[in-house]
Amino acid sequence: MKEIDFIYKNFDPSAFIKNLNKSKKKYQTGFGFNFLVDIVLDSVRDINQLKNTINRYQFTNTSEIKVFKDFVKKYGDNYSDKDIESFFFKKMNILNSRKSDDLSNDLYDLNSLMAKHIESGEFFRHFKKDFDITFYGQVTYTKHTYNDNESFGTFRDYYCLHIKSINKFYLFFFQHNSRATEMEFAYVTKIFNKKPTSVELIRLMKKGDKETYPDKEEIITKRYRTFNFDKAYNRIFSDGYKLKHEIKPHFLNEQDYFNFHNSKGESHIAQMMAISNPEKYFKKYFKDWKQVAAVMGAYKQGSFGTYKPKKREKVKDNKFFEFVMSEKLNYRNNIKFIEEIIYSYDDLEGFLKYVPLKIQESKELKEEIRILRMFRSNNKKFIIEVFNKNEDKLETLAKNYMPNTIFDDPKLMFELIKLDSNFSADIGKKLKKNKVFMSKVNKHLDNL
Repeated sequence: MKEIDFIYKNFDPSAFIKNLNKSKKKYQTGFGFNFLVDIVLDSVRDINQLKNTINRYQFTNTSEIKVFKDFVKKYGDNYSDKDIESFFFKKMNILNSRKSDDLSNDLYDLNSLMAKHIESGEFFRHFKKDFDITFYGQVTYTKHTYNDNESFGTFRDYYCLHIKSINKFYLFFFQHNSRATEMEFAYVTKIFNKKPTSVELIRLMKKGDKETYPDKEEIITKRYRTFNFDKAYNRIFSDGYKLKHEIKPHFLNEQDYFNFHNSKGESHIAQMMAISNPEKYFKKYFKDWKQVAAVMGAYKQGSFGTYKPKKREKVKDNKFFEFVMSEKLNYRNNIKFIEEIIYSYDDLEGFLKYVPLKIQESKELKEEIRILRMFRSNNKKFIIEVFNKNEDKLETLAKNYMPNTIFDDPKLMFELIKLDSNFSADIGKKLKKNKVFMSKVNKHLDNL
């Protein structure tokens, strides 16, 4: 089944009404999105998706969403579909785990297509028992409408949605604006307790737009019998239209869950299970030392290139680290492995307790350890001297050798920024909250 067909088939109007009423957002912006898309998608029943997410809370520590933790705490491994319906559907008005699984990031084309279904009224016209669109209208602008193929200008589509079960009328409008890029906005203009007249709605349309375009001569208001849904959108957003509804398997025990994700499921889930329970899954998941090193501190790809994440906690608090570096395995004697991960731990001395002395004294590591220790000195004057003597190497030193504590130290960070203003982007989260320090930095940057 196509995902869009699944949405139409499993949409719950009652849940939609509840989600609409509790929504505090008046609008949401984005490329091809509006806030109604989220509300509609949150109102689609998908018990299989919920069961799959429950599995994650049963067998992994990959998320912290309280409602799923509460369900697992209450039912454990012994639950039925009726239990899920009672707990999630009826009690919480949670019909799927779309957001908790972060699926929306992968479904741009589907969401964009859904926006077109909703903005035209096509979606609600499929549910005549529950909804009725009583009015369609459009506002255009004489100075902001273009005739070229690249840009349609600015216009607003309005429709009044009658929600029959609560007998309320929602006037929505969808603003479209295009020049270089298409942007869409969706708003709730007004909610009526009784059916508004066409004259009343047109008056609201004109009034609302005068706030943006005060010249009344520029505003053109027109009522429509209906908004036609252009099926060409199915082709434009073909990736979304062709998307198949995925049914993920549900498991009754942890071992089967791990085996599935370790072979053909989501590898990151198997990895997380191997990290949290290495005694049971380490050897089943990890195939070589490079794979282990990648988890423990190898370079990662970030927004601004590669970086080596530095771990703040004491190594004795890291059960996975203790397991890997124990005498049960031979990783502690692998110089290449130690070279790969040593730069990623602020707790250098704690780290070295797990590394044999002969490895520490090796020609490959001895000098590196000396430099790492140098930046963990309590003598700030000495560290600043190192900064000044190695101005041309500061970027490399910061990436590999400096602990996180330096980036949260106001004195050391200001000295770094004075030498290279680009270090202002590396100010630690804690230090960023220091208003006196940030004021000092901003003043310095303004004077450059």
